[in-house]
Amino acid sequence: MRFICVLLSFFVALSSFSQVINGSFEDGSTSDLSQWEWTCGAQPYHDAPAGGGNWCIKVSGGNTQGCIPGYAFQRILSATNGQSFVLSGWAYTQSSPLVGIYFGKINNGAITILAGDTTSSALWASLSVQSVFTLSAGDTAAVVLYGGLTGGPVQGYGYFDLISLRQVNGIYFLEQKQSLNVFPDPFSVQTIIQTKNILRDASLFIYNSYGQISEQLNHISGQTITLQRGNLPCGIYYIRLVQDDKTSAVSKIIITD
Repeated sequence: MRFICVLLSFFVALSSFSQVINGSFEDGSTSDLSQWEWTCGAQPYHDAPAGGGNWCIKVSGGNTQGCIPGYAFQRILSATNGQSFVLSGWAYTQSSPLVGIYFGKINNGAITILAGDTTSSALWASLSVQSVFTLSAGDTAAVVLYGGLTGGPVQGYGYFDLISLRQVNGIYFLEQKQSLNVFPDPFSVQTIIQTKNILRDASLFIYNSYGQISEQLNHISGQTITLQRGNLPCGIYYIRLVQDDKTSAVSKIIITD
């Protein structure tokens, strides 16, 4: 199965701990929704993306003649105002046009969603968003899974797994002085990276999702880079192009089997 993933426009270096409990929605081979709450309904579902085990969470979406909004959520009690995090996970929609993962906050039972990432894919898709929790007095930070919205009495559903929240140690925003075209992406053997400007003795760094360098290519010249997968396992990687000791472009690639 090929996964459809949402691209990021920045590179992040992450800490190694996660703030979300039971983001895989299982305990061994048994489903587990503990630490999660919901508004319109949620239940375990026997499905998962690659590496996600056996179970995910099926979140009831809202509908215009019933419960609105359709959220599953977890309170992040350790998060404080202004902390920067990357929220990531996998999701797909069965009968709702759009589902997503969001930073959120709760005050007196009312949920407000902040920054997020969405998908309308009917296959497992990777989602990721970097933001801060903007909290005022009485607010509690939360991770919110949005089950979608449908018209009339029809109930939509969103499916979620491998939800992770990691605090950002450092971030290098993409101030793209030149554009990068990557094709194919996702890829399984090799991909071609094309640049707008001509490179002279540049370097390409490939980072895993924890900010660790997985591969490095040096002495790159011209406008075309052929990137071989080599021994890299499937997953999400970030590439950083450096010339004259300056970052000229950052992008994201996906390796599949």
